[in-house]
Amino acid sequence: MSNFECDLVADLLPGYIDRKTSNETNIFVERHIKSCQECRELYEAMIGDVVVADRPVINKRKFRINSIGKMGLIVLGYLVVVVLGLVAFTYIIVNGVL
Repeated sequence: MSNFECDLVADLLPGYIDRKTSNETNIFVERHIKSCQECRELYEAMIGDVVVADRPVINKRKFRINSIGKMGLIVLGYLVVVVLGLVAFTYIIVNGVL
């Protein structure tokens, strides 16, 4: 077959496999696949099962904070808010913004 037809079929194959092409396109692709070994192999590779190699299991340790640590973080957060408020208040008073 012509290289143009093979390129066209290669572009149409994903839609053909997902059944998103028109009847005319389906007929064209099926006729071409019957007559072109290269495109038939591409089609069979696209519809074949994909084998994924086993990936090694990575032991991910979760970071956990106990209740005392959580309370410390909450207190630290409030302390930061208070200090920022005091800094802003002092800036306003010293510079006479109000």
